[in-house]
Amino acid sequence: MRLATLVLLTLVGGWLRFAALDFGLPDKFRPDEEYLVSRAVGFHNSPNPKFAVYPAAQMYVHHGALRLIAFAEGFKGDFRGAFRDDGFARAHLVGRRLSAGFGTATIPAMYWATLPAYGGPAALASAAVMTFATLHVRESKYATTDAAAVFWLTLSIGMMLRVIGRGRRVDSLLAGVFTGLAMGTKYPTGAILAGMALAHIGARHREGRSIWRVFRDIRPYITLITALAVFVCVTPYLLLDWEQTVKDFAYQRGFIEKGVGNSFSGWGWSWLLLKAFPDGLGPVLAIALAVALAWGIARPRLGTWSLLGFLTVAIIGIASSRYTFYRYILIPLPALAVLAGAAIGDGRRRLGHLVSSPWATAIVSVALAVLLTPAAIRDYKLDRLLARRDTRTIAREWIFENIPKGSAIAMTHDRTPYGKPQLSGVYRAKPIQSPSALQRKGIRWVLSDSSVLPFYSPGPTDGQLRALENEATLVFDVDPVKPDTPEPIFDQGDAFYVPLRHASSVKRPGPRIRIWQIPPASQ
Repeated sequence: MRLATLVLLTLVGGWLRFAALDFGLPDKFRPDEEYLVSRAVGFHNSPNPKFAVYPAAQMYVHHGALRLIAFAEGFKGDFRGAFRDDGFARAHLVGRRLSAGFGTATIPAMYWATLPAYGGPAALASAAVMTFATLHVRESKYATTDAAAVFWLTLSIGMMLRVIGRGRRVDSLLAGVFTGLAMGTKYPTGAILAGMALAHIGARHREGRSIWRVFRDIRPYITLITALAVFVCVTPYLLLDWEQTVKDFAYQRGFIEKGVGNSFSGWGWSWLLLKAFPDGLGPVLAIALAVALAWGIARPRLGTWSLLGFLTVAIIGIASSRYTFYRYILIPLPALAVLAGAAIGDGRRRLGHLVSSPWATAIVSVALAVLLTPAAIRDYKLDRLLARRDTRTIAREWIFENIPKGSAIAMTHDRTPYGKPQLSGVYRAKPIQSPSALQRKGIRWVLSDSSVLPFYSPGPTDGQLRALENEATLVFDVDPVKPDTPEPIFDQGDAFYVPLRHASSVKRPGPRIRIWQIPPASQ
């Protein structure tokens, strides 16, 4: 029964993650994908990514997948020929499929991680939490590092709990292997090393030996040395190209300390607890995880302190940085899911003292289903929304059909390119001015992108809008937000135009895009 339930959860989770993977393509609307895809495609003459802001492990995985596909399709020599015709849109799709695969595999990995310490019912509950956690579903759709990092991190947590429960040297070795793979995929997963240290202390305590002699025990050193060795192996150019590493780390450090100047995004404890968790996972699931965390602290069991040590380091790291995104809470999510499973398993066991075991299982299963239903609805809405054509794609197609190639187009604030249609250099972008000033310069088109993400798409000022309404003709207008609906909630730090909450208020992804035509200057 448990195996069938796990298979069902994995199939449902896979469907949620693989749905609508081609969103936006051939346009590329997911920020950060370009960092991974461009390196995966660029490993042709050298395996040096020349980029240390991300570790390289997932870049190499993506590169290997691209080469295998090209080989299977008969391309010889330059594998990039298999992906060049569509502007490497298919290379993006391959990366997204890899992420969806890692994200789906995390569901049985979560079961495996939780099982030895907390039992089958708890393991199924943990897997169910991961199946429907909306932020994990969403991030599993992108050609980025997050889904793969969470997969390796989940395996690391599983081995961490086995280190405490069994204490074999091979457990410490495998714990190091998975930790190194996790760190080689995403740096912040290194917080698991705090949990590993506490796990080895816990193993000494369970064995009835002096905790202080853990420093003379070879097992923690096996984990640490193996983790570092694997990390270096999967991202070797952190050392081999030290100059690039120092340069990129200094660049990233500035963002962590000062942020990116986006006054609409948040950071700190209130942002993390009152925005990132409830917006990213949904208020119901966020509260449930908080309750499970409190339950774990109040009634610690095998491995609880190791999980709490990891969570402490991971969460303090997120709350302390000024360069934050909602997706960062994916790092503590596996440990929270394990604690949630443990709490639910405890509840089932206590309920079993009052009613028969089958009834206890049924009651807890129904309660868990009710708990996860809001998340499942959010997941479905996300997939349905991503499957619809983006406003930027619609605008690009309209421009290609109605504005002569090579024309100059005045555009509102160009702080970032993410809210604009991707025009591939076919048109000349100019800064917006008054219609009369543009008219004198022979510029007849004005494009505006505006959104609830004002840092990325601030739209025209009130004065600019009044001038356009009086002196130009609105010829194109696509607004994704439905009137008279709750305002959709986005991660204000992330230039991704699909909301995490109130998705029903949005008809399609993207900002509102308007295009005005200015009459020609009189002769």
